[in-house]
Amino acid sequence: MGGCPYKILSVFFFFLFNMVYAEDIQICKKNLIEWHTNSLYEDEKIVSEIIQLTDNGSYIDQSVKELYLNILLPCDTIEHWVVSQLPDGSWPDINYEDRSASLWLPSFHVIRLFHLAKSYCAVKSGLYRHDKVLKVFLSGLNYWCNYDNCSTNWWFTDIGINKILGPALLMMEDHLPEDLRSKALEQLSRSRIGKTGQNKVWLAGNVIYKALFEKNKDELELARNVIVSEIYLTMGEGIQPDYSYHLHGPQLQFGNYGLAYALNMTYWACIFRDTKFSFAEKQIRILGDYLLKGLNGVVWNGRMDFSACGRQLFKNVQRGKALALVQALYDISHVDCMRACRYKESCRSILTEGRDCDSFGTCAFYRSDMLVSKTSKAYISVRFSSPRVIATETGNKENLKGYYLGDGVTALMRDGKEYENIFPVWDWHCLPGITAPANYRDLPLLGWEGYRNGNAFSGVIADGENGIAAFSLDRDGITGKKGYFLFGDLLVCLGNGLRSSKGDSLQTTINQTYYAGNCTINFEGKTSVLKDDIFELPPESSCLVSHGGWDYCILPGQKGRIFVKKSFGSWHEIAAFYDMSEQSAKIFTCVLDNHQGCYAYMVTPSDKSSRKAFLSVDILSRTEECQAVKQKNNNLISAIFYKPGLLHLDAYCDFIAVTPALFILRPYKDGWKITMSDPMQQLKTIVFEISGEYSGGVYIPEENRTRFTVSCPQGKYAGSGISVTL
Repeated sequence: MGGCPYKILSVFFFFLFNMVYAEDIQICKKNLIEWHTNSLYEDEKIVSEIIQLTDNGSYIDQSVKELYLNILLPCDTIEHWVVSQLPDGSWPDINYEDRSASLWLPSFHVIRLFHLAKSYCAVKSGLYRHDKVLKVFLSGLNYWCNYDNCSTNWWFTDIGINKILGPALLMMEDHLPEDLRSKALEQLSRSRIGKTGQNKVWLAGNVIYKALFEKNKDELELARNVIVSEIYLTMGEGIQPDYSYHLHGPQLQFGNYGLAYALNMTYWACIFRDTKFSFAEKQIRILGDYLLKGLNGVVWNGRMDFSACGRQLFKNVQRGKALALVQALYDISHVDCMRACRYKESCRSILTEGRDCDSFGTCAFYRSDMLVSKTSKAYISVRFSSPRVIATETGNKENLKGYYLGDGVTALMRDGKEYENIFPVWDWHCLPGITAPANYRDLPLLGWEGYRNGNAFSGVIADGENGIAAFSLDRDGITGKKGYFLFGDLLVCLGNGLRSSKGDSLQTTINQTYYAGNCTINFEGKTSVLKDDIFELPPESSCLVSHGGWDYCILPGQKGRIFVKKSFGSWHEIAAFYDMSEQSAKIFTCVLDNHQGCYAYMVTPSDKSSRKAFLSVDILSRTEECQAVKQKNNNLISAIFYKPGLLHLDAYCDFIAVTPALFILRPYKDGWKITMSDPMQQLKTIVFEISGEYSGGVYIPEENRTRFTVSCPQGKYAGSGISVTL
């Protein structure tokens, strides 16, 4: 009898425990339904833009397609689906026989079910609780539960369908007949936890929908823990220590899987808030840092940098992905109150196509071979690949022309629209910033494995305001040293030792963008205006080109040409699921012939100070061993030492790199602040010497130099910058 009180207590706590779980499950359901029936995008102009840019929800990119799912559709769209549904629950305009891998047409049936549920349950809907909407939803759901065709892409069956259907079922749970409820559960049961990275998160999310539907606390907790387990910094697939994102190997996937990851994680953070399933503070901090220091860093004027979009170079991709990021920023503002104002300011900036001053500065994504500079005037990025980083991929017949996307591509943006939907009419042999053969052979098709540049001496460094990207090109028999030096919004580009083992003539493209009108060329006191013609650059003198809000200074001794012409192409050539209808646009292109194996040019936003900015630059070294640039107005020096060597900083001061590395030397009080990195990510220490006697190093009196040995960051921070003050 003595054990009875303990048994009673055990039973009491068991029931109490289950009551707490039951209450948390109800809170999760409530959070989920409120999330889906209250749209962030309520402004009519934004709603109209989303409908247009997603082509009524037919968008191929899942992250951008979610924009269409997150808005409340106009009543006339829902009414049309109501009156056009066939007696069996299908719609006549959907091809239910399609089995394609990318744009699987039957999935639109489920999208319509979702919006019918949303319109029925959303208080702000003009069709709130209308019986005709409920009737059409149930008929359509019954049709789908008996539908047995599937896509050739496993993603739709295991992830894509249930990702949309799950929330719809939870919104309509109280209105489902028992037989239809059972069939719907069979559909949800097709998703099981597995895979890796973002696919793993998607699958676990689908399991959560089923667990909430069944009130299964064990399955809910298991799936929730799987999602949470993916919130950490890693050197594998996921959020990198520099807040870039990798998937499909060491490949930058900011706008593809990385954006989907952000949307999913912040969504679940909102669904689980105020329950025992809530994300921990550390996890929220990582997600917030990823949004602010990672994704938000590659958005400008409400558009995402095309270099950050992975293989998904689709229609309206730059604007669509930026708008999708707004949802993630808005969601996390509800669970990270300390930084809520920063998130909401970024949201406003993107929605209004403005500039988020909180993200100004220069950032080096050393894990992904990308350098970004954002100022009040402009956005500049450089991206390449190395033996450590995959450049890009081609899969699902997407990114069919991206062969050179990882060869030192630069993005130069002021209004953000410079490259918007340019991909069909681009000459993909002349991407901005790349060096490639001038013979315009057919571009080889990449695969899922993508490609990696062959030379490991490729890396980036930034000190907050300035940055360096060093790219040792080694691909298809083409080698050379390409240095990119960023001083805020001034970009200096140097190329040396460019050669082809196959004897190809090489060329470097400065920029290729939409023709914006009023292209002027100044040289030897003369001014030419280019509209529909080709201008041969005068090699005997420097040349200043102004176009589209940018000034380009091309140093003397270089042959090249600027041309403005109408270009033609089709979206089908970019991604096979598009039709073959022809697109055209007038394109501005500036190309340098690398007949001497080198090039040198500068770029900065057009304004009254641009010429002064060019004159402030002094190129200290242009060789295969060392490329170095000095800003004379502040004596800032940036240098790439591909090999050990000596650099004269001025008449009285020498700098010796004992080990190859990247260096930014900033005058500081009576000495220097030196920021450096090892682009090969292999060194234990960086060793350099500088004229004069300084504390902290080993003084060499006979040479009047001080030697410094600086420990390099290791492990996940290898390749990142480290600073010392002399």
